[in-house]
Amino acid sequence: MELLLAPLPSVLPRPHQFPLQPTSRPRHGRLQEPITAFAQAPPIALPVQESRSSSSHAPHRSPQPHAQESRAHLPFGPALRSERRIVSETKLITMHSCAGRLADARKVFDGMERRDLLAWSAMIGAYAIRGMYSEVIVLAVTMVREGVIPDRFLITRILQACAYTEDLELGMSMHSLAIRKGFTERMRDVPVGNSVLAMYVKCGELGCARRVFEKMGRRDLGTWNSMIFGCCLSGEWEEARRLLNDMRHNGTEPGVVTWNTLISSYARSGDLDVAMELLEQMVESGVAPDVVTWTSLVSGFVHSDRGDEALRCFIRMRLSGVEPNGMTIASAISACASLRLLSQGMELHCHAIKVGSVNNVLSGNSLVDMYAKCGEIVAAKSIFNEIPEKDIFSWNSMVAGYAQAGYCGKAYELFCKMEGHGVRRNVITWNIMISGYIRNGDDERAFELFQMMENCGVKRDTASWNILIAGSVHNGHFDRALRIFRQMQALLVRPDYITILSIIPAFANLVAAWKVREIHACILHYNLEMDGKIANALINAYSKSGDLAGACAVFDSHLSRNIISWNCIILAHLLHGSPSEALNRFCQMKQEGVMPDHATLTAIIKAYGLKGKVSEAKEIFYNMTHDYNITPDLDHYAAMVDLLGRLGRLEEAYKLIDEMPLIPNLAVWEALLTAATIHGNVRLANLAARELASIEPSDPRIQRLVYNLQDLAGNSVDVPHMMVFNNVRESEEIDSCSIEIKNKVYLFSSGDNVVLESTVAELKLIMIQIGISLLNTSTGTLDFKEKEELSAIHCEQLAIAFAISNSPPFRSIRIIKTVRMCSHCHTFAKLVSEKYERQILIKDSNCLHKFKGGKCSCEDNW
Repeated sequence: MELLLAPLPSVLPRPHQFPLQPTSRPRHGRLQEPITAFAQAPPIALPVQESRSSSSHAPHRSPQPHAQESRAHLPFGPALRSERRIVSETKLITMHSCAGRLADARKVFDGMERRDLLAWSAMIGAYAIRGMYSEVIVLAVTMVREGVIPDRFLITRILQACAYTEDLELGMSMHSLAIRKGFTERMRDVPVGNSVLAMYVKCGELGCARRVFEKMGRRDLGTWNSMIFGCCLSGEWEEARRLLNDMRHNGTEPGVVTWNTLISSYARSGDLDVAMELLEQMVESGVAPDVVTWTSLVSGFVHSDRGDEALRCFIRMRLSGVEPNGMTIASAISACASLRLLSQGMELHCHAIKVGSVNNVLSGNSLVDMYAKCGEIVAAKSIFNEIPEKDIFSWNSMVAGYAQAGYCGKAYELFCKMEGHGVRRNVITWNIMISGYIRNGDDERAFELFQMMENCGVKRDTASWNILIAGSVHNGHFDRALRIFRQMQALLVRPDYITILSIIPAFANLVAAWKVREIHACILHYNLEMDGKIANALINAYSKSGDLAGACAVFDSHLSRNIISWNCIILAHLLHGSPSEALNRFCQMKQEGVMPDHATLTAIIKAYGLKGKVSEAKEIFYNMTHDYNITPDLDHYAAMVDLLGRLGRLEEAYKLIDEMPLIPNLAVWEALLTAATIHGNVRLANLAARELASIEPSDPRIQRLVYNLQDLAGNSVDVPHMMVFNNVRESEEIDSCSIEIKNKVYLFSSGDNVVLESTVAELKLIMIQIGISLLNTSTGTLDFKEKEELSAIHCEQLAIAFAISNSPPFRSIRIIKTVRMCSHCHTFAKLVSEKYERQILIKDSNCLHKFKGGKCSCEDNW
């Protein structure tokens, strides 16, 4: 659904709308010469046009000082009769024009033998009042060529037409004529000056407009409105606000048009905070906001994806007694669509029926979009069928509704019917269909439509590529997403911030560090790093790819950091086993005046847990409501249980769970079970296992923890009967890992018989050198997978051995593992990191293990 913003208030008077008449094309020629010639004539002269057919035989008459004097001193005879006929025909033109018979008026005008200034004024005024400015331009050019010079009132009309048609050439000629005739020098000629100013503004000549503005001896409200409008039109927002202050300082109070011009401009530009600030100033100054004011704000919030604020503005408008128009209602319905608020959308639908705007195509399109996004596809189809004159937005909204609901067949049926109904499919239509197919898993059909677009005469835009990239990432095809991204660049299609945000998550892992750097280089090349969302995504991607230094570099260079930025860098330090740095960042954040949120405090409690600082963690936990107005939730309780469990304070951890006002979830009980198993507390471990089994009995991760508990206590543990254990090969999770060597990714699986003999031999040699065997775990316990496959070699062992024999000794070993790392492999990795002086990074389903010098960043607690 696409919705237009409320138009900027015009600085020119709007004519009444009448049926348009056929217009002829103006041909200007060299107007400056006749205008200059007549402008240099005596000011009192009034040129009169010669007759068209018999003017060559008509007696020559000298121009008189004034029209009235001319008529008063005319001699009796044919000349007087001719003058009276001109007056009668001019009155007839006026009469036909007032009655709406413009064709008859033009017929009389064209049949006149002689046309004076009043006749030209009557005919030009008839066209101008109806907004037929092209005809005004044609008549003005013809009038000057025939020797009739406009007066100050007619010049104002012509300048108005030049403004609306953006005819700068004629406008500048009229400006020159006005100066030479002295129409801009007196105080009573402000309307002429305003018309000149408005003409330059509408023609985009802000410099000329500014010079006219500065030379004006007297300025009224229209003068200031025109200049403010010009600044807003050119994007000079601060200059427009300065002019607002100047006009108030000079004694001219801004009217509703002035405020609407500024508010609409800021809303259109997306700077809605300033727009709301101006609204408050408008109310304080005693000017009541009208429907244009509120519509600008509501539609501005909708276009900025701030639907909740759009609805608040709409409610405030209704409470102030302002009735919405069709565009306001359509904008409010679009806000309901973005927020999926069906009941509120239905209320607005009823109001649209009440005020008679439901058949308006704009309101109809919004309703179709709202019902479709809320899952009411039948209602959306019904509204779609009732729209009398469907436009491209109507069709796109309905096609999108079917596609979003998963009915791609129905969507494609409408997609094919559009051209038959005289509506040409645009790039948005194609993008909707491609997105619908790829989101529903039909990648082949999506790519087929993508290839067909340009063959059907529709040029792909950046959004077309973004849909393929985001869809490929969503479906798990990360390498394909990168190939599409590179092809997009090769075809010189400029990526935008949505492109970057779509592709970065695909490479936020250990084996894609070089890809993260490649995307970062692209961001710098296209100057996109200033976007806060991109910077935050980069911090997260660098962190998860094992490059903490890269994450810190992006964070430190990011000038507009917000709470999300701080959370990303704090979590990055935690992920890499640097709790002290995480706490330092927390202190720095508070010093810069950034208030922590729920996620920040959860991370800080975990950081204190890694440092073993219980009292500091308790102080944060028990005072967060008072200090930060944040009520502890399940994440905070899980972090506290994990902290107490790490230090062996299991009874205290269980007491915290028992007294918590919330129902414990998986994370809370899992933290207690892990800690109880590590510290050998069979009673609490058995209790936690039972609670976990009652919540999620088939979770493979929980099953492994329970078997670890059985290894600890033997058959004395009463395994819950509701827990059904999956066979290792039937489990949803396959024990495998991937590793990057020389920009290539290799996959290993436990028990895989298709392994290079050299790799197995290298692994056996490593085990001999570090003094460990498959049957000697050195420390720790075996989980149920190890018991079933004791004779097999675990996948991370193979990956480590392969990396040692195929990568330089200075290169870090990066491994991604699909399931939780067992204690045997954990010990193996620690010994290898010490013996071979290699840094090993292994990301399993629980945490990032950073092995260096025989130690792990998780401190053997994962």
